[in-house]
Amino acid sequence: MHSNEVKERCRHLRAAAPREWDAFVAMFAEYTAEAIDAVSEAGAETIMTQKGFALANKAWLKTFSTLDVSVPVQPLPAPIPAAAIP
Repeated sequence: MHSNEVKERCRHLRAAAPREWDAFVAMFAEYTAEAIDAVSEAGAETIMTQKGFALANKAWLKTFSTLDVSVPVQPLPAPIPAAAIP
């Protein structure tokens, strides 16, 4: 599933319940801030997991906050012709 499809579904939810959507995004921003803070307090045994969780939350928050910004679909690279391989 491409991120544009996720954004389209989120735009639908935002249009159906704008106040609730705004409350959700505000709550998720606070949740993400807490996840980021947890990284600074994480021990060596959990810091990478905590960092990954915080980065994932930041990515979702960016998606939720930029619903009206389109992400171009990247074309797949063309295969290398067999004749070009030595």
